[in-house]
Amino acid sequence: PTTIVLVVIYSVSFVVGMVGNIMALKVLTRKRSNRLAGVSATRSLLINLAICDMMVICICMPVNLGHQVYKAWVFGDFLCRTVPFVQAVSVSASVLSLAVISLNRYYSVHNPLNARSFFTCKKLFCMICVVWALSSGLCMPLIFMNKTKTLVLFNGKLVIMVCIERWPHVKQKQAYNFLLFCALYGFPVLFNLIICFLTGRKLWSTDDKFKECNKCNSALTGSRLKVRKKIAKMVVALVLLFTLSWLPLYVVDIWVDFNMPNVLNDEDELNHVQHGWILQVRPFAQWLGLTNSALNPLCYCFVGNLYRSAKRFRNSYRKRISSVFALSLSQTPSSPSVPRLLSYTASKDMSDLD
Repeated sequence: PTTIVLVVIYSVSFVVGMVGNIMALKVLTRKRSNRLAGVSATRSLLINLAICDMMVICICMPVNLGHQVYKAWVFGDFLCRTVPFVQAVSVSASVLSLAVISLNRYYSVHNPLNARSFFTCKKLFCMICVVWALSSGLCMPLIFMNKTKTLVLFNGKLVIMVCIERWPHVKQKQAYNFLLFCALYGFPVLFNLIICFLTGRKLWSTDDKFKECNKCNSALTGSRLKVRKKIAKMVVALVLLFTLSWLPLYVVDIWVDFNMPNVLNDEDELNHVQHGWILQVRPFAQWLGLTNSALNPLCYCFVGNLYRSAKRFRNSYRKRISSVFALSLSQTPSSPSVPRLLSYTASKDMSDLD
């Protein structure tokens, strides 16, 4: 029953995440003109976040589901080293990207004029490169410490292959996993929550001084302030979703590291019957963490109002298809005006989306 439940929930998360992130990337990467620098920066960072989510969905979800079905590791030594590394890097890049997004929103609200010059395309590219480099550097030990091991059980009657972290000393593994918890969860989440609180307090402040400042500052018009409130809500939703999704897995892994430090390193460790419940809970905790990548597009859509852009994109696509069909009926195949008219129609529809 546990395996059946895991197959069902993993499959649902995979389909929802794949469709949602593909649509999010399709809408976010559309060319837009005359847009604010702050909004443009947020869209670029959301694209990076969606790429992280696609890595989790396409690589980590299928392998983790297969591991839960087969119980033993059947994917070889290469994936044993690669999949934990990719999962850790993508999660790290996600939370660090959220930190950059929160910082961008903070600057856009507290210092909107300087935010345009600070979050330029070149600087954003450098920030994204730093995020990926830092994430890869922090998670690099997983490539070398994750290895396959053959377990011979029941006096040679059963031989299975497992994928485990094999550190020289248990204390090193405990210290490294605690470092990852602090660097990739504790400190970034705390930073994001503080920044989101300061940004929200500034946006929803009803202080008269703040209102006078808005009147004097042309960068904070009524419509622009409304857009910034929507984006701030979306960022808060993303941060809270990440916090709640990955907390159970981090708690379970830290508990296992300190209470079952040698699990699966020796055959006698398989007899931890009194701690068996935690090993049954961990697959669901890992599914919840991976599902965060499937739920992020829902935040773009329902909290960030990205569904309006998607609806316009869909309507434009239908309009373009109907125009092509109408022109194909009214024009002869040899008419030279058809390609030019189709090109004009498509470019006009895309410009209307902005």
